[in-house]
Amino acid sequence: MDKRITKSLVVVLCILWCQASASAPESDVDRYIAAIEQRYVALQDFHADFEQETRLPSVSSAEKGNGSVYFKKGGKMLWHYKKPEEQKIILDGKTLWIYIPAEKQVMKNNFSAVPQHIVVDIFRGHIVIKDKFSVELLSQEGAVVALELVPREYDPTVKKLRLWFDYEKKVIIKTQLEDELGTQTTLVFKNIAVDKGVKDTLFEFTPPKGVEVFEPPQV
Repeated sequence: MDKRITKSLVVVLCILWCQASASAPESDVDRYIAAIEQRYVALQDFHADFEQETRLPSVSSAEKGNGSVYFKKGGKMLWHYKKPEEQKIILDGKTLWIYIPAEKQVMKNNFSAVPQHIVVDIFRGHIVIKDKFSVELLSQEGAVVALELVPREYDPTVKKLRLWFDYEKKVIIKTQLEDELGTQTTLVFKNIAVDKGVKDTLFEFTPPKGVEVFEPPQV
């Protein structure tokens, strides 16, 4: 199982949830942060196609992937990677499954035992951004604003998080995560659909016959 892909997925699992800079009025940054928080607190479900690019500091080429992502209120999530190889990350609200069909293997975790991540909490609407991050407005092009978030407390998995937020449509259209080692993972979301009634059955998973299930020991 590709640990780099899995790490990127867990960081974004659950696509799709500040101290202002001197170059922008604090009121503008606060307004954008409030819009993000309000959107993702109220969001019921979400679906989008995505393209992912991961760059390692020691490698000149980038690892690319794409697929579809679904979220639903109640802790439900599905990342379905089609490239570079098929892979599914499924959260039904209690259990987290990571399934790679080609390897006939699935990893099963109790989601309550998986360490929570500050980036995940943003997209789930479970965090006050300025309590956890300092925020700088990087740019604004039309309705799209780019924000850079830096954790107030050390986190090796998140050195910087950049968000591109469409202020008119009230959705995040792009993210770029940089960890302490300099690895950058960029996600671009397309064909975004919000609150269209994603079905619960989409998040149900039963390991197919012949697939080996790995489950970490309970501590």
